Amino acid sequence: MEVRTVEVVNPRVPMFGSGALVAPGLVLTAYHVACPGGDREPVTVRDKIGRAAEATVAWADADLDAVLLQTHRAVLGAGLPVARWGELTCDYPDARPVCSMTGFPRAMRRPHPTLPDAFVGELLAVDGNIKPATGSRRGYYGFELINTSLESAELWQGMSGAGAFCNDRLVGVATFASDFQHGGLLHLMPAARLFASPGFTDTVTAVTGMTPQLQPADLRVLLDDVPDPQLSTSYLLKAQSAVVPLTGMTTQLDALEAWCRTSRPTDVTAVTGIAGIGKTRLITELMRRLGQPRPGNPTARGWTGGFLADTPLQQPPHYRMLATSKYPLLLAVDYAETRRDQVDQVLAVLAARSTSQPLRVLLLARGRDTWWPSLRRAHQGSTVMSTGATIDVDPADALAETTTEDAFDTAKHAFTQRIHALQSAGLGDDWAASPLRPDSPGPMFTAAAKPADDTVISLHMAALADVLATLNDDFARYDNPMDVLIAHEVSYWRRIVEARGEYFDENLMRTLVAVQAVTGAKKLNNAQAAVTAGFDVHHSGFPDAAPNDRRLLAAYEDILTAAYPSVDGAHWGSMGPDLLGTALVAEVEEKSGGQFIERLLPHPYLEEDQQHRALTVLARAVPNQPALAAGAARAVAAAPDTLLPLAARTVTAELDPEIARPWLLSLQDALAEQAQQPDADPDTCAWAAELVSASLTHLETGFDDYFNSPDWVPPHKPETEDDLEDDFDEPVDEEPDWDPDDDADAEEDRESAGGEDDPAEPSVDPAGTTEAPAPRPTVIVRTITSRAARTALTAAAIVHLGFVAFVTGSVAYFSDYSSEPTFWGLPPLIISAHLFIGSFYGHRKLPIAFATLAAPPLFLFMTVAVGMMFSDLHGVDVNPVLMALVWAGAFSPGMLALTYAFRAWFGQIRFTDDT
Repeated sequence: MEVRTVEVVNPRVPMFGSGALVAPGLVLTAYHVACPGGDREPVTVRDKIGRAAEATVAWADADLDAVLLQTHRAVLGAGLPVARWGELTCDYPDARPVCSMTGFPRAMRRPHPTLPDAFVGELLAVDGNIKPATGSRRGYYGFELINTSLESAELWQGMSGAGAFCNDRLVGVATFASDFQHGGLLHLMPAARLFASPGFTDTVTAVTGMTPQLQPADLRVLLDDVPDPQLSTSYLLKAQSAVVPLTGMTTQLDALEAWCRTSRPTDVTAVTGIAGIGKTRLITELMRRLGQPRPGNPTARGWTGGFLADTPLQQPPHYRMLATSKYPLLLAVDYAETRRDQVDQVLAVLAARSTSQPLRVLLLARGRDTWWPSLRRAHQGSTVMSTGATIDVDPADALAETTTEDAFDTAKHAFTQRIHALQSAGLGDDWAASPLRPDSPGPMFTAAAKPADDTVISLHMAALADVLATLNDDFARYDNPMDVLIAHEVSYWRRIVEARGEYFDENLMRTLVAVQAVTGAKKLNNAQAAVTAGFDVHHSGFPDAAPNDRRLLAAYEDILTAAYPSVDGAHWGSMGPDLLGTALVAEVEEKSGGQFIERLLPHPYLEEDQQHRALTVLARAVPNQPALAAGAARAVAAAPDTLLPLAARTVTAELDPEIARPWLLSLQDALAEQAQQPDADPDTCAWAAELVSASLTHLETGFDDYFNSPDWVPPHKPETEDDLEDDFDEPVDEEPDWDPDDDADAEEDRESAGGEDDPAEPSVDPAGTTEAPAPRPTVIVRTITSRAARTALTAAAIVHLGFVAFVTGSVAYFSDYSSEPTFWGLPPLIISAHLFIGSFYGHRKLPIAFATLAAPPLFLFMTVAVGMMFSDLHGVDVNPVLMALVWAGAFSPGMLALTYAFRAWFGQIRFTDDT
């Protein structure tokens, strides 16, 4: 990272060395270079093109031989992003990252061309590897050089203070380069030890406006990055920014830490709770706590970890790297309910781990009813999962140890301090020159102004709105905190747009950011498609007088990428947190007259992945933004061919029933309304209604494997005229020569076999190829969806089976044949017969035939016969015919209830052409 490399000169000694720009105006270097003998006077710092500035000590630790110097940000490092911090965790030879270090060693010093006795330093960039275990006993890294020609330790003088980077992460700083060992080994002070030193992280936060976080540098290709610091609403509210200290949730935090420190090498658990209650912030705090060195052992490595990227930088991802962790590792998966395939891949790799170092996987989800039971059944008791216990977070947990007012004031203070730090770091706003007034009398929004959902994110949003309205009079005119937050975000967009010389169209920008939040973009072409769709939707209703300006489309794609850069391998990120992003989408939907979602979702430029994400985002917003569910339902109802199967699987398999059910009900209403339109296709409407009914039934039964199965296919969609035309458009093989003798021989064969063709036999086409009959597709139909009906049927079925067991058991016990062992097979035989009737007839739609009609009466007759024996044993003297009718009346309703109980739980398999 030569762009970050600077030369540090102490003219009083004289002493020279290297340094690394952590951020504009902030330099990390070796203590003995900048402060020889404890001297903390200013030193000179010069970048690679010769610009120099005086720097003073902002933080120092002589024991670690490290120091932070602060200088003029406009002179050194202007425009440079804040460096990310990392450490080496894994040892995977197939993908071991190459580390780099750049400095000004003595070997590269040349005499000054005009000044006698003066020298000019030149850069030297070297590559190497850092194996996590090398130097671990002393708490150092060993930087193993690759193909170096400098064998003399004296020639390496001047590299002291150089930063070592791995995957763009600053992992350490070179200390005494003169300790260079033959064979190419330099000693580095790991960044982890700097983090453990008092005052280091506070200094970095104060100067950069960003709380530094330590992440596994070698796993960067698999993990999310931390967001870049920006003076925007989205950055300030994101949990990963860690602006507001964690309040409450001590019980969950202690339980998770204890779980991490158990003796198991690998374990998995889930953290569940509704949106906005602090799950992600809880895990961020857990990582910070685990990363601290244990008392009494400052050189011991703490835990490291991060959030698994939804779209890893490395494609295909090498999850096998995780199995080679040499130090404790915590891996978190956000929105785990929507990422089951990825979770399965990771757990399959971890099952083969051989190292004893602890590795923990935390699955964060809003609910657990649809995905967690099957995952736990698959892995519980295995090498990757112990008990599969979960940690539940309730909305009140974040405020359990404080009052709402105190939490509100704490958040206000934290936001004020961070905004001041961001402004000091040069990340200005339209009101950057306005004086900060943290002690201004009277808040604009009190703690009571937050929405009534009792989530901590709502409290923080109200607190941030109050701070912004206090600091900027332009925001004080709004009555709603959400309006303040979005207005502040609009000013952030304006700076980006105007910095690129474009005209700022606020309404267009709102639409495009809403599109970005809904659809996402994994690749550049996805982003281009989203921007094009956004322009089309925004300008819908106007005549297509001219095509969209491609230059303008490209400009706004660049603007959106700059406003919300990706934290993983996707092309761009999105506005967050979810509550803020969906509020903007709802605002755009309202201003469009309820047409925004309906026009966006079926847009032909969007790929299926983008439609999938859009449906998930909109469905998750149902509790807070019900209007979005209605818009999405209308969009799906208007284009069921393309959107309905995707919506059914997305909503039902990925979302908790409490969220999915209202969404599906609104979709059911939209489909019913669509079916009333004059041009509606009856077959398509019937197919769509059946699919939604099956989805609702799935929610009632809770059988998650139905829609999660890779073999799941939606019910058969009726063939359209376009499909038939496509069939006719397909090329047909040239017809072979025809021989009339072949037809004569075939006719004779048919006559000798009995005349007409057997429809059950495979057909033969004119070309002479045999066509096997196509299998008839099936679908599971849920005809009983009421939870109360299912409960009543189940209870009646259980009572019936108990009654049958009592009668048959009594006959076997009291009969004269009780001494015969074979006679004791009667009770299980009768009970098994009833279970067969219930399962076979309840779970299938059977054709009308003698066998299917005769089996239930036959089994009923067998049971009635046993009942007659029961009556005889107990001396009941009643007309046999009447007694047989009584027993038939006793057993028939129970057998029927058992059949429909199976149908209520498992549904009924039908052929799609019979539905």
